[in-house]
Amino acid sequence: MQGKCPRCRQGDVFTFPVAKVTKFNVMNEKCPVCGIRLEPEPGFYQGAMFVSYAIAVAFIVAVGVILYVLFNDPNEWIYISVCIAVILLVVPLNYRYSRILYLYWFGGDRYKHTGV
Repeated sequence: MQGKCPRCRQGDVFTFPVAKVTKFNVMNEKCPVCGIRLEPEPGFYQGAMFVSYAIAVAFIVAVGVILYVLFNDPNEWIYISVCIAVILLVVPLNYRYSRILYLYWFGGDRYKHTGV
């Protein structure tokens, strides 16, 4: 959840904080702590699109259920407008977490405890 390296869990995967909207997608090439490459091969993160899609669908379902329960099944344009607004608001988080999850699941490097 903190966006740390899958090997050492100390170095940041992304260079800038998510609040810096113009640079939320800039990743470190290597972990600043252990030096592992954070893009194992060219095009590695294309598969993260599927993770991103699943996250977006989960948000849309959650928003739909919340609107249905709290607002007594509003007009379909309310559903569409609110879902689009929510998806646009969470783009930086969706982008980051889809890449982080994909790196953790398929990156090939596992956590190596070197601590005291």
